[in-house]
Amino acid sequence: MDEARKIQKTGRSTFIVSLPSEWVDKKGVNKGDAVYIEENENGSLTLSLKKSERAPKSSRILVSSQSFESSLRNVVSAYVGGADKIVLRGQGISTVAEEARRILSGVEIAEETGEEITLQILTFETLSIDTIFKRSFNVTQGMFTLAMGSYRTGEDSSVELSRKEDEVDRLYLLLLRNLSTGNSPSNEAVFKAIAAKGMEKISDHVLDLCVSGKSVMPDQRIANLLEKSSKVYICAFDSFSKKEVDSKEFSDAKEAYISDFKKIDHLLKKEKDASKMLVLKSLSEKCNKIVRYSEDIMESGCDLVFSKEESQTTL
Repeated sequence: MDEARKIQKTGRSTFIVSLPSEWVDKKGVNKGDAVYIEENENGSLTLSLKKSERAPKSSRILVSSQSFESSLRNVVSAYVGGADKIVLRGQGISTVAEEARRILSGVEIAEETGEEITLQILTFETLSIDTIFKRSFNVTQGMFTLAMGSYRTGEDSSVELSRKEDEVDRLYLLLLRNLSTGNSPSNEAVFKAIAAKGMEKISDHVLDLCVSGKSVMPDQRIANLLEKSSKVYICAFDSFSKKEVDSKEFSDAKEAYISDFKKIDHLLKKEKDASKMLVLKSLSEKCNKIVRYSEDIMESGCDLVFSKEESQTTL
């Protein structure tokens, strides 16, 4: 069956196409029946009467007590690659299993013998990519609030910041897993993964700002610069979420940050304590990195928009 059918529009934003009556009769389709649409990597659509289900995937990993980091990295790769079950065998498997449970969302020990440990990964079918993105954003925003508070009052919030940074790491790996096992087009998955990595890196720098800046706290200059970088990040995320190609809010926030950075840089040159000056210069550079990763998020959103436009043009 190879025939052309015109797409019709009903209402303001709904597009419909009729199904061939021969196919409807053959499949016994009735009014109200559900059909499932899946987008393929080439942009085409597949119509099915049954929801496609991914076959369970299992990975076996040989663990060595002499290469803990390598063994754990293999577990993380299997997790991101979509494994539903990970079987660990070798030396030091208990240590690797417990660390995997700590850093990966939904990982539990399903079975344990003297020689093997089986990790079962719980499914998150109701947790969408956008939900994970929003959760990561909210956690990082909480980190900014804590960090700014530390620089304004001198209160040490590094323990809570570290906990939140671990949460962002878990969400990042969960997002990569969902992108790997989901039905997102390959170009969309790539740009969302880049944006998610930017968010994960930003959480690293916010934590580092508070850990490495304890000796100069409180300091209103860094607090203000952090606030400006936070606004750049917020605008970048909003632009990505709204799929905006050009955001005036982002440009304005970045311009305000650059203006504040130049003022602080000028003030730091007058700092008489050389060691303190070096610490403050390092902290301001970390704020710069936050802004640069925010730019990556913004640019990934633009790339995503244009990649979709190119697909539509090709069709």
